[in-house]
Amino acid sequence: MSKRIEARVTCSNCQHEFDFTLYRTIWGEHAENRELVMSDKINVSTCEKCGTVAKLPYALMYTNAKQNFAVWWEPEHDPQIDADTMMYKALGEGNYMANAPRIKDWEEFKKTIIKFETGELQGKTAEVGSDNVKEFLQAFVQSIESKNQQAQNQSRKQSNNSGCLVFLACSATLSGLIYSLSQLL
Repeated sequence: MSKRIEARVTCSNCQHEFDFTLYRTIWGEHAENRELVMSDKINVSTCEKCGTVAKLPYALMYTNAKQNFAVWWEPEHDPQIDADTMMYKALGEGNYMANAPRIKDWEEFKKTIIKFETGELQGKTAEVGSDNVKEFLQAFVQSIESKNQQAQNQSRKQSNNSGCLVFLACSATLSGLIYSLSQLL
């Protein structure tokens, strides 16, 4: 599943703030998703007040599980990519998501995707042992349980439903990981 993030965006022209949905990851094996990237329509906002159109500099991972490759567009350094890469390495050192190149220039990002698609560049398939996957999933579940417990404790203090939000966010992440694992096994 492609991952989307709800964000508050400020127009660079008129400073108007509005809500916008950004993609963090996109599954390029789906034609409509690939087209969003190749036609420069992904993560492009239009200000509802003045009409200014802007490409938002938010890091994006393009994946293609069928061809075993992923590519990051990273217009500005994003330390979360380092953390994500460590998580992907836990699935197996050769995991294509752990080895995704990080490209700063948008046009070069699209050219790199095409090079993978045409076979000029090769994606990597992880050698995943069942012990590696089991250990990773156990650690991941423990992490989710810990975060959910922290959110529930905070919820009790603040009398809000933040635990539900953490649960939903973790559920979405887990769904993506399960899909990735199913592609590897």
